Amino acid sequence: MAGGKRAPVVDDTVRLTVSPPEGKYPGGGEAYASKARRGGKDALKFLAIVALYYWSNSFVIMTNKQLIGRMGFNFPIFLTSLHMATTVGFSYLMIDVLKVFQKQTVACARQRTNIRWLAIQFAVSLWCGNWSLEYIDVSYTVMVGATTPFFVCILGFVFFNTVYSRSVYASLVVIVGGALVTTYGKALGGKGFTLVGLFLTLSSTFFRGLKTVWQGYLLQGEQKMSSPNLLRYMATDAMIILFLLGVVMESGSLYAWLQSETGDADYGFWQFASLLVVNPITAYGANYTQFLLIQLSSALSFQVIGNSKGVLNVIAGVLIFGDRVTGLAAAGYMITLVGVACYVRAKSVKV
Repeated sequence: MAGGKRAPVVDDTVRLTVSPPEGKYPGGGEAYASKARRGGKDALKFLAIVALYYWSNSFVIMTNKQLIGRMGFNFPIFLTSLHMATTVGFSYLMIDVLKVFQKQTVACARQRTNIRWLAIQFAVSLWCGNWSLEYIDVSYTVMVGATTPFFVCILGFVFFNTVYSRSVYASLVVIVGGALVTTYGKALGGKGFTLVGLFLTLSSTFFRGLKTVWQGYLLQGEQKMSSPNLLRYMATDAMIILFLLGVVMESGSLYAWLQSETGDADYGFWQFASLLVVNPITAYGANYTQFLLIQLSSALSFQVIGNSKGVLNVIAGVLIFGDRVTGLAAAGYMITLVGVACYVRAKSVKV
């Protein structure tokens, strides 16, 4: 990484190999052909996982919006707690029952505390993100979320004294500038924009960046833990934190909602129940494919994938929910994407 100390984010973990090293089989032959075939299969597998990541993330965002904004299930804390409970259940299935991944235990009290802090950051990020959907369009949350690299850089320096190159910091100016243009353009559009929604979206983005930095430390630090096991422990803590928070803040309104008449709603009971089941299951798929993509490629590739996914979410928000995206807001988002591209390129340059 250019400009100083290696960043404690999930970076350059396990790279996808699609061709044999040069000179290893100078004479060609079966060994080379076998490597090439295996590389082709790995590439197809990687593309399939990317497609699954795109679909699962987009589906979770859209169904969150449907549940919270359209079906009246305005309980983002309980909804996020349900996501975490589903993640814990599937993690138990994958690790303890099917034994797809090797089980790891927490090494010491310090590691346990760090995982708990990660759970708090993760829970707050998801909570704010889900809550923001009650006040703001899906397209706008995606636009603001593209500024996550900015928070990763700043928080990496604050907590771990990580320093980047000048070109990285220059790209952050473009990213933030694009976000400001988007905010201004979205505010002019009127529909789908509130200050509360803006605050919640920024809060979600901030804690997402903090979670990325902290997660990288736990995955690559002195007492590193594999991604499936870290996801399991983090989700367990986050589930408990969110459930207790939901009892304090949402239990009364949830009980009143359950007692209310919903017969005049424009959706059926089974439609709502099915969505409430499928949404958390897909949330686990989104988390799992995120970790899997980082393992198969690198965090840099994952950032490119994640930001390109944002374009699809914006388009889906416009087509499905009728989100209004003004020309100025769209221009700001394009500026942000250019800044993200510059950021990724600057981080990939070696000294």
